[in-house]
Amino acid sequence: MHAALGNKRIHPFSDFLLHDVGTGDGIVQNGGQGTRNQVRTPALWGLRSRNRLMHDGESLTRNDAILRHRGQATGVINNYNNLSTTNKNRLITFLNSL
Repeated sequence: MHAALGNKRIHPFSDFLLHDVGTGDGIVQNGGQGTRNQVRTPALWGLRSRNRLMHDGESLTRNDAILRHRGQATGVINNYNNLSTTNKNRLITFLNSL
C-alpha cells in the first residue's frame, strides 16, 4: 500500500511494462530506439466496459485481442490455445468481470 493511493490496495491486473507483442506502432517510448515497437501494458481493470481493445482499438472481442498478441507473448498465446473451450470461456468470463 502506498500513501499516494490513499493507502488502499489495488489490483490493476497489469505490469505496466513495455512489451513487444507484435502490434507496435513504431513510436519510440522512453528507453530509446529498442522500444519503438513496444507498447505499455494497460491495466485490465475496467475491461468489462471497453468495446475496443488493444492499443490501437482494432480488436472487438477479448478472444481476438488475446490471439493478436505476438512477440514476447507467443508462449502465453500457445498456452491459451491449448486451453479447453470451457477454460477459455472461464477466462473470458473473468476478464469481463474486471
